[in-house]
Amino acid sequence: MKLKILVTGASGLVGSRFIELCSGNYDFITPEYPEFDLTKLDTVSGLLSKENPDLVIHFAAYTNVGEAENQRGNKEGDCWRINVEGTKNLADAVSPQTRFIHISTDMVFPGSNEAPGPYPEDAIPEENSDKVTWYGFSKGEAERIVREKFGDQTSILRLIYPFRAKYDAKPDYVRKPLSLFDEGKLYPMFTDQQVSITLVDELAKALSLIIDKNLKGVFHASSKDTTTPFELISYAIEKTRGVKDAVKPSSLDEFLKTAGNPVRYPKFGGLKVEKTEEAIGMKYKTWREMIDEFARQLKEL
Repeated sequence: MKLKILVTGASGLVGSRFIELCSGNYDFITPEYPEFDLTKLDTVSGLLSKENPDLVIHFAAYTNVGEAENQRGNKEGDCWRINVEGTKNLADAVSPQTRFIHISTDMVFPGSNEAPGPYPEDAIPEENSDKVTWYGFSKGEAERIVREKFGDQTSILRLIYPFRAKYDAKPDYVRKPLSLFDEGKLYPMFTDQQVSITLVDELAKALSLIIDKNLKGVFHASSKDTTTPFELISYAIEKTRGVKDAVKPSSLDEFLKTAGNPVRYPKFGGLKVEKTEEAIGMKYKTWREMIDEFARQLKEL
């Protein structure tokens, strides 16, 4: 008998691909806003009680990082209400028999000179809101809520700069620069910022293993190595458009001299995956291998 899984954010960039790839393995329940509003406890409780799923996977989140900065400090804003209060409502509505998997982000960490990444699975999310984006702080607070509610009986899966070959509803970290390149509008890319990336297909594979093996704890879904935006997008354009040396370099340090909010652009990001690989029995791709797979899928569209 298939597991009955309720997925929040089922139509989003990441959640929809997970469902697409794993629809034959599980029985999915995919409630959508506004009928399913995470900020309304009675609505959430009613649906959870009615469906009584074996597992809840919480993808849904307010992810507009730039707009979230305009809401900084405002706990009445959408970012806080969805990411924090919505997560609390969902956690409170889950029955003791239902497993809970929370999807989180690298942005719970500052990526700063003082506390650089890449971060291991047991790293503690930043508790000072001044050191991370408001989006990152809200997701860190959501992690704290989940830990407090479920203790060591839950799973948290963090990702970083997710991308996939096709998703018409929203650009992502790789497809957006490719689109701008096609339009002749690509801006220079940072050569001094450290990132890793998440091919959503890799996340789906990891998540399936966490589900099937009933694993608890904190896990990461990321390329096993880091790169820079300049190197990443240069390689992506070469692999998908056949054009070399297409990207102009720029400096994050120079950019930050004029930026109003330096925490908006973490300099030393990235997620480590060694502990996750050992726990779930899977090897993640390098960032180049992820781009190679992305390019292969694009050719098949």
